[in-house]
Amino acid sequence: MKVKNIQEMNEAVIILRHFIDLSARLLPLLFKIDQTIEQTQRDVVNKEKILTVFRSYNFEIHTSKVLLESNILELIKTCYMHVIHDAPAIFKKASLVDFLNEYNRLKKNWRMIENN
Repeated sequence: MKVKNIQEMNEAVIILRHFIDLSARLLPLLFKIDQTIEQTQRDVVNKEKILTVFRSYNFEIHTSKVLLESNILELIKTCYMHVIHDAPAIFKKASLVDFLNEYNRLKKNWRMIENN
């Protein structure tokens, strides 16, 4: 593998990690807003902003499998899709928990790598 290819992979991993970290902050907020019975105007605006962020990223699900050996992008997509398609609350919650569990596992691995 050439140096240029390694640099491109490293950049892709950095972008992917940024998106994953961002998702770990935004998906719980989206879930919370979605569960709110009487949403305020601010809730509606915040929800639309979050949805805009997710619409702006265009990742293939298999990217995280290749770069991180994880299905984290699939978990993000599932959680996001459950919210926007108004799935039953139990599915929304389960998909959020699955995502956050995998995110915490990856974070632990990233910290271990950074410490070495």
